[in-house]
Amino acid sequence: MRSSSIGRRTRTLLVAAATVPLFVLAACSGGGDDSRASNAAPTDGTLTVGLLGDIGQPPDPDVYYANNGLAIVLNTYEGLVQYANDKDSVEIAPRLATSWDVNPDNTVFTFHLREGVTFHDGTPFTSAAVKVAFDRRTAVEGGAAYMVEGVKDVATPDDLTAVVTLSSPNSAFLDYLASPFGPKMESPTALAANAGSDDAQTYLQTHDVGTGPYTIAESQPGTSWTLKRYDGYWGEKSPFTTVELPIFTDASALQLAFDQGDVSAVVAALPSSSLKKYEGSDDYASYMLPTLQSALVTVNPTKEFFKSQQARLAFLQSIDQESLVQQVLGSRSEPATTLYAKGMIPGGADKQELTYDPSVMEAYAKTLPAGTAMTIGFASGNTNAEQMANIQAAKLQALGIKATAASYPTSQVFGWINDPTQGPDAFFDGNNGPDGGSPYMWGHVFWDASGGINYFGCEVPEVNAKLDQAVATGDDALYVAAAQEYAETGCYYNLSYNKDWVLAQKWLTGVEESHNIGANELDFSKLGIQG
Repeated sequence: MRSSSIGRRTRTLLVAAATVPLFVLAACSGGGDDSRASNAAPTDGTLTVGLLGDIGQPPDPDVYYANNGLAIVLNTYEGLVQYANDKDSVEIAPRLATSWDVNPDNTVFTFHLREGVTFHDGTPFTSAAVKVAFDRRTAVEGGAAYMVEGVKDVATPDDLTAVVTLSSPNSAFLDYLASPFGPKMESPTALAANAGSDDAQTYLQTHDVGTGPYTIAESQPGTSWTLKRYDGYWGEKSPFTTVELPIFTDASALQLAFDQGDVSAVVAALPSSSLKKYEGSDDYASYMLPTLQSALVTVNPTKEFFKSQQARLAFLQSIDQESLVQQVLGSRSEPATTLYAKGMIPGGADKQELTYDPSVMEAYAKTLPAGTAMTIGFASGNTNAEQMANIQAAKLQALGIKATAASYPTSQVFGWINDPTQGPDAFFDGNNGPDGGSPYMWGHVFWDASGGINYFGCEVPEVNAKLDQAVATGDDALYVAAAQEYAETGCYYNLSYNKDWVLAQKWLTGVEESHNIGANELDFSKLGIQG
């Protein structure tokens, strides 16, 4: 099921930047508080999770479409299903739906809803809220609205049953709902009371109307967010009654606050260059947790340097994948051997056949005029991608090519699709991934020009057609065929399987149990204090 609206995605996994709250700098620079230096567990019920950079968008689940703010969205709202926590593979798990049935042609999904759930305003959660939530997502028309575009009807035969009928078969529909960006349930009462003229978008810039374990208590956009535990929550309750989310301007300030015990946990925010300090440390806990994300290389076929398929493949073959991944990303990644994310296709049938052979690029370089220039891009602020781009540029320089590495702001990166000739010759993506665990969601975003992360518009109509056929039935053989055909373009290299690097104080428990493969965030309700 393709969607035109997915092409409007501007999800920003690429960068993080914002202002620094002064109180944070003061806390970080003091360095003389012995009680904090001990990194002891808090006694006031407050968990502090540091964010690197402003969340960028309001934490409205129908608007928010980035990564940094998922800490707020996923702890204040819940969907019908989610990916299972503490798993290294994609597995749909219950959330507000305890079970579900799917008809043979993937058009009718019947959800059996959890009893005893209430929204933060006290409104009981019933099947009526499912239709309201789907309708609002369509009306707001944010980046992830495509997930409900195929919904033809939501029937509510009783309060605890919702029957969703799609206009055409879609085997990825449960993945849409399990995605961290998937539709979340919102109090119909609160939405109506605060609707205003924009479907409550103004209200949800600083409030929430969800069922999650926490609710927004205070918001200072660009500076900090404060969550309070919702004591009416249906699930397990953490000892943390308050969660503080201060925003840091750069990694060094965040790292210093963590070292001093002012921050309890840091999720996927520090660069790989900091790994050595924490791995194997007796003072801190360091976790490498599975994700669907990868480092990727994208090649621009509109540039003269890469006008032929042979030139593109020669460039990709000149990348020493194993060495580059080990040197730059270290233990938070491993070289990718498949064309989709790790484990997306059973048995690894989507094998990536590209092999390291620098002699091919060397031969191509000899055909070029002396001093031929080319540019390898990376996203501003992404130190891992910057390092990889610099290493590869140096290799090309040794062949007599005038290769340079250059940084680009996110807004410019996502604008290249409108005129790929304005982009660099190639682009190193330090960390990126699909919205969910279906191979369709991967193939569509990276290989279809309308998918949102195919920066240079390199696409093959036959590949798009195969993906569309495959999503109807979930046919893995078709997904594999689509991937292999796209790989032949020389526009794409799945460089590494990345992991979420989570740093935590030693007293914090439940980190692995609170993490799932679909999101770079933790479920705070599952965290606790040791002993």
